[in-house]
Amino acid sequence: MNKTKIYFILSIILVCISSCGYFDQDESYEYDKEGIFSSYTRSKQMVTDVYSYLPSDFCNTEGGMLDAATDDAVHIYVQSKLNRINNGTWSPSHLAADVWGHYYEGIRAANRYLEEAANLNFKEWKYTDDYKDIMKDFENYPYEIRFLRAYYYFELIRHYKTVPLVLKVLDKKEANSVKQSSFEEIADFIVKECSEIAEKLPINYNAYKNKENGRITKGAALALKTRMLLYMASPLFSEDNPEKWKEAARAAYSIINPASKLGYKIQPDFSGLYLNANAERHDIIMYRSVGETGSFERANFPMGIEGGRTTTCPTQNLMEAFEFKLPNGKYYPFDWNSPEALKNPYKNRDPRMYMTLVHNNQKWLKNTMEIWEGGANGLPVVNATVTGYYLSKYVNPNISFAAGSKTTKIMHNWILFNYSEVLLNYAEAMANAFKDPSYTDAEFPLSAIKAINLIRSRKGVEMPNIPTNVSPEAFLKIVKNERRVELAFEGHRFWDIRRWKELDKTADIYGVKVKKNKNGKFVYEKFLYEKRKISEKMYFFPIPNEQLYNSNNLKQNEYWR
Repeated sequence: MNKTKIYFILSIILVCISSCGYFDQDESYEYDKEGIFSSYTRSKQMVTDVYSYLPSDFCNTEGGMLDAATDDAVHIYVQSKLNRINNGTWSPSHLAADVWGHYYEGIRAANRYLEEAANLNFKEWKYTDDYKDIMKDFENYPYEIRFLRAYYYFELIRHYKTVPLVLKVLDKKEANSVKQSSFEEIADFIVKECSEIAEKLPINYNAYKNKENGRITKGAALALKTRMLLYMASPLFSEDNPEKWKEAARAAYSIINPASKLGYKIQPDFSGLYLNANAERHDIIMYRSVGETGSFERANFPMGIEGGRTTTCPTQNLMEAFEFKLPNGKYYPFDWNSPEALKNPYKNRDPRMYMTLVHNNQKWLKNTMEIWEGGANGLPVVNATVTGYYLSKYVNPNISFAAGSKTTKIMHNWILFNYSEVLLNYAEAMANAFKDPSYTDAEFPLSAIKAINLIRSRKGVEMPNIPTNVSPEAFLKIVKNERRVELAFEGHRFWDIRRWKELDKTADIYGVKVKKNKNGKFVYEKFLYEKRKISEKMYFFPIPNEQLYNSNNLKQNEYWR
């Protein structure tokens, strides 16, 4: 095997750890196509490699979770680059996170596969027993790859807004002369790709010999389409346009509609959605598996729990987003000064709160949490929570780092699309399109308010229904809050407050101080933890200077010039 072929294969194997970007690659080298694509196994490995660029956020954003750059959480280690977003010190040369190179590496691998694998038939395998199964998989791969490329472009434009739209393998000269396409052009491309490939992708892989979980399905393509259309209609990218909101609602309903036969539905057991068996649930549309690990638990078990070191601390801001749920069947928003809150701020709350964050005196992992000052899990213990809360969501309680434990790691799957998000997308789009939460017609037989109530009323949550007489303005606030509590720590809040153009509302970050009196009663005091620096440029990421230096026609994001 010559050096060129070795280089190519190694570059494919090492894509996950490569720090290079698409536009600093020399694409002029030659390699033997037959050496790579004559083998179905190698071709399949290339597909797997393109999948490897899918994101997960098990503390994968500069050692923390992206939600720690929102008003929902604090990343306790101040030296993390992620905190540059919060303190206003990030810049094109002082990055908070660099995703440009990562996703363009994925796009480059996708383009290469689509070009080089076209029209192959592995004829030397024709008389093997599993040839039909091989070709069935192989014929599906281009649609999976096109989805992945579209997904990576979605990530790029929500980070940077305008980026080059590259749909072929470039040589070095071409790479250095590409120009940015508009947000609208790339968004339209993503929607078109999703529409086309959804017609080709299977609903599931039950009819395939290798019934592999995690592969791209029709539902995943439609989910990306509705998310993209929702962004396109949102204030950051568009003036209020009922037709754009209808398009987003229409795309979401194509998944919800029973006639689609996609089979997604709301499932009970909210916490189970985020544990290792979630791949089998009917509310999961797409996920990224990261394998067996216990690193996320080590990073987020509370101080005082063996093996824990704390990373992500939910805020008082998030805690207050969970409503009171009263025995009389009513609910109302949390108010720190209300009699219920003063009596016990953690009693009679939306059950999702207890499955999202850990509060003082809560029974968790067989321990009663002592987050009060001087308690086993509170300050002044080094690295104890600075907000009064620990993370529960996605933290698997079946893991233990105690001496003799046999379960120190377990399968982790990061959710990329789930059915709750589709219902929330639909509700938001419908509410904006028709200005009436109860609106229905032949095309949209499900009202926005019923979509929200499907989420709230499921077993294990059972929050009271939103009343039908709610005003359109109040309902939109409910939808936004419902997204916050339902999708907390799934990477949505960071982007939602941007596309709504509500970043300025998230500067003040609050925590709670807990003290224990001599009589054993707790006193809770809300306090301002920090005031973050907010500016217009923070709606998008700066393009790294390194990329600007390497490409003659790239221009810095307008907000960062």
